[in-house]
Amino acid sequence: MQAEDETELLHARPAADQPAAALPSDGRPAKARPSDARPSEGRRVAIVAHRGAPLVARENTLPSLRAALALGADWVEIDVRLTRCGTPVLLHDATLDRLWGLPRALADLDAAEVAAVTGPAGERIPTLREALPVCAAAEATVMVDVPAPDGGEASLALVRELGLLDACVFAGDLTALTRIRAASAAARIALSWESFLPPGADLLARVQPQYLNMEHHRLTHPLVAWARRRGLAVSAWTVDRPARMTRLARLGADVLITNDPELALSVLTPAGGTGGVGRAVRSS
Repeated sequence: MQAEDETELLHARPAADQPAAALPSDGRPAKARPSDARPSEGRRVAIVAHRGAPLVARENTLPSLRAALALGADWVEIDVRLTRCGTPVLLHDATLDRLWGLPRALADLDAAEVAAVTGPAGERIPTLREALPVCAAAEATVMVDVPAPDGGEASLALVRELGLLDACVFAGDLTALTRIRAASAAARIALSWESFLPPGADLLARVQPQYLNMEHHRLTHPLVAWARRRGLAVSAWTVDRPARMTRLARLGADVLITNDPELALSVLTPAGGTGGVGRAVRSS
């Protein structure tokens, strides 16, 4: 997910009402519960740290995730792609060029080759298996964003293996989300959407999301109302300007995804309120 008001850090190499479709029986179906997205004290809007805290540490690395959690983010968003051997790792782009200075496609590298790539401060590309426990230890919800069709099922399988299905929300490529839903009735899904018009009934029936995950410039009162009528919570990405954060909160967004969680927490936490309390997206 990448909106036009993201910081330049993310664009340059860093220096240092339809019937439900049939679903598999892997436990009770996920339910649309907007209240899950909201902190229970002070703030109404949950803050999602986009790729960790990219203003503090290199995006989609363990230091970035830890920095976001230390700042008090409610959720952490990560991007997951597959290596040549099928290992899920944290990387937004299809290549390692922008972030790691290596003009190679991730799909052409195996896990060992990816693990050998390091940044100037010793940071490296973590596997999803390494990243999830970091967030789980902080009881933070993880938005697993899958930018390509082939990453969904592998990510879902690992999340299930680690027993963290209730702590994750899947977003990203529509084909990947459709495959995740076909494999799991219990998975929580944020339907990533970039149109002023709502998603069609056929797509909703296939994906059965719990969140409408909007590019923030396209979120409107009618779309929020449309989502509410269908029991969907609303998330918006990627928001880095204080005035826009405030406007989206007033518009009815339940979840805001940002590159600057510290700023978002300061803007949206009322005086005397507490941040970092809206972490769980877990079944009761």
